[in-house]
Amino acid sequence: MKKKKLDKKKRLEVRKKDWSGEDEDYFSKDSTRHTKAMVTLPDEDIDAQIPQDIQPNATVVSHSKKWAFVWIDNSETKEEILCGISEKLREKDESLIAPGDRVYVDYINQKEPIIRWIFPRKSKLSRLSVDKDGPPEQVIAANVDILFIVASVKQPPFRHRLIDRFLIVAQNGNVEPVIVLNKIDLADEIPQEINVYRELGIKLIFTSCVTKAGIDEVVETLRGKTGVLAGHSGVGKTSLIKCILPDIDAVTKEISKKTEKGRHATNISKLYFLPNGGKIIDTPGIRALGLWKIDPEELDFYFSEFREFSTMCKFNDCSHTHEPECAVRNAVKEGKISCSRYESYLRIRKSLEQCGITPGRFQVENIPLNTAQDLG
Repeated sequence: MKKKKLDKKKRLEVRKKDWSGEDEDYFSKDSTRHTKAMVTLPDEDIDAQIPQDIQPNATVVSHSKKWAFVWIDNSETKEEILCGISEKLREKDESLIAPGDRVYVDYINQKEPIIRWIFPRKSKLSRLSVDKDGPPEQVIAANVDILFIVASVKQPPFRHRLIDRFLIVAQNGNVEPVIVLNKIDLADEIPQEINVYRELGIKLIFTSCVTKAGIDEVVETLRGKTGVLAGHSGVGKTSLIKCILPDIDAVTKEISKKTEKGRHATNISKLYFLPNGGKIIDTPGIRALGLWKIDPEELDFYFSEFREFSTMCKFNDCSHTHEPECAVRNAVKEGKISCSRYESYLRIRKSLEQCGITPGRFQVENIPLNTAQDLG
């Protein structure tokens, strides 16, 4: 017997139901479908809530995606222990684990160590990731007190632009910046541009791995604190580590004579312990430093010398790039703000406005500027 075809008009009609008049028991009639739907929901924040009775018992020294070397607290042997990383710990917007992270290490069958929990970071050194497949924020070091921004007088030549970006990264990550000008034995004079940072109140340390000048000051600055060395390849970060800790096994490389640029000697970030209770993290050289979560409109906040003048600009939302009666631009003309610092501000701002990033993930910054023209 053929089924009777429904009229098209009737099939298009949708019966409306007023659910407000039903009690809660009514919905239990569809409990099977409801239960199936619940099963397909993801477990959110499975690693977000650390049990109150769990406390950190180790510090990450170095790591890869699936394992990490750690130092166990109060360990008598002071040896690095290789641990697995629990698969329940999920990577989100930032790197899952970094040197300096405080973690809880458990043991499988009382033999195999595994990291069960990673504790919140009080500070960090991070950048926009260069790995398109990874999280957008690459955490280079965690729980650090001091960022040693290492630059060299020569071989490679002194470059202030990366210092300016690192100062932003330090402020954004709640880390105190210290500028280390290395290889002072190679130059008769200290670059005049370095005085700009002295005027900003930033601590400067002048070092040489040949004469050992400034090494004791670096060590004393680290007493009871955790620091991280960062800068271009070839500026002497690993050489500084070897001056501080002569017994460590670390590789250094010479500068390329053709390009005057450094070659990577350090492949991964690694933490070292000092006899005075300090810790120091060595990092691979950086060619381009992308800034993470910095909006163009808030960039002037990271240039502290602008603050005195920005309140006197004609417009409250002044970008300090082209507006009339801009007190910041006038201060640059009058020599009250460093021209080189203002150029850094313009470069970073233009890169943020053009593509939403600074160099580090998709492109190398190459934005021509004419400061005289920009100043009007």
